[in-house]
Amino acid sequence: MLKSRAVLMSAAFLVTLSGCGLSGTAHITQSPSKSNSYTVSGQVSTTPSTAPSSTSSTSSPSVQTSSATSSSQAASTSPWNPVVASAMNGLVASSDLPLAAPTVIPPPPGPGYGYLTALAIQNATSWTVRLIDTSIPLNVNSTNIQQHLIPGAPYLGSFGIDLLSQSELVSTAPERASVLRTNNALWSASQASAKATASQKVTVGSGGDALVATAYTYNGSYNNAKLVWTEGNWTIEIVNASPRNEQAMALSVVNYLHTHYLPPYPGLIMIDMINNASAVTRIDWINGDQLILMDDRQATPNNPANTCSMAVHWTPYH
Repeated sequence: MLKSRAVLMSAAFLVTLSGCGLSGTAHITQSPSKSNSYTVSGQVSTTPSTAPSSTSSTSSPSVQTSSATSSSQAASTSPWNPVVASAMNGLVASSDLPLAAPTVIPPPPGPGYGYLTALAIQNATSWTVRLIDTSIPLNVNSTNIQQHLIPGAPYLGSFGIDLLSQSELVSTAPERASVLRTNNALWSASQASAKATASQKVTVGSGGDALVATAYTYNGSYNNAKLVWTEGNWTIEIVNASPRNEQAMALSVVNYLHTHYLPPYPGLIMIDMINNASAVTRIDWINGDQLILMDDRQATPNNPANTCSMAVHWTPYH
C-alpha cells in the first residue's frame, strides 16, 4: 500500500494549488524511473536544454523514441534530478529571468512515498519550482496534479528566484536583514529578539567547530525559545522548542556547514521545530537584485541539513 508522507508544517507554509498558473513544456529524454531515492514520474530530462520542446505536458508518462544507449549515457552524466531538469527546461523555454537549481534535493523520509513530480510557476518577476508527491505517476506541470496529491502533504519543498522591488534594493546589512526576514515565510515578528523577556548564551556545534548562540525566551518561559547564531553573512534561527532541543538540532547544522559552504551572500536560515527532534526549514539569500529561496517541508531530524545542502548545491541552469 502506498504510504502518505508524514509531513507537518507551520501555517506559513500552507499554500493551495488552486489558481496556480502552469507554465512551460517539458523536454522528454527518458521514461519515468528511480532517481535519488524518489519514484520519478511524468516527463523527465537529464540534461539542460535551451531549445523549446515540441512536446506538450500531458497527464501520463511519455517516452521519446530515442535509443536506450543515449538515454542511459545522459542519465549517468547529468547532475540534475530528472524531475528538476524537466521543470527547469520548461522555464528555459519560457522565462527571461535568471535560472538556477539545486543539483541535490532532499530525500524522502522512507520508501513508498508516492511519485515525484513538480509544478513550475512563473510571472514577470519570479519563478518557483514546487516539488510534489502524487499518488499516481503524473507529468511535470500536469493539470491533474491537484486531483492526485498525497493526503496531508501537498508539497515536499520548493526553490526559486524573486526579483527584488526598488524599495528592497538596499545596501546596509541591517536593511538586507530586514528584507530577508520580511520574505521568509517562517520568520515571525512575534519572535523578534527585541520582544524576548530573557536570554542566555549556549554552545552550538562540537569541538573546534563550536559557535556561541543566543537563546531567547518569551513570556518568561524557555519552553518556546528562539536560538540564534551567525556564520559569516548568514543568520541561522531555530524556533518553537526548548533551548536543549534547539541546541541538538543546531549541532547537525553547524557540523554540516563546517565542511560545506553556503553561497557568499547575506542569507537567512529559519528552522521551525515541529516536535523535539524534527523540523522544517526555509532558506533565503540576496544576490544583487535577486532573492533566492528554497524550503524542505518534510518534518524530519535531517531536514535542516538537507535544506542547507540544496543551498550549497545551488547551480546556474543554462
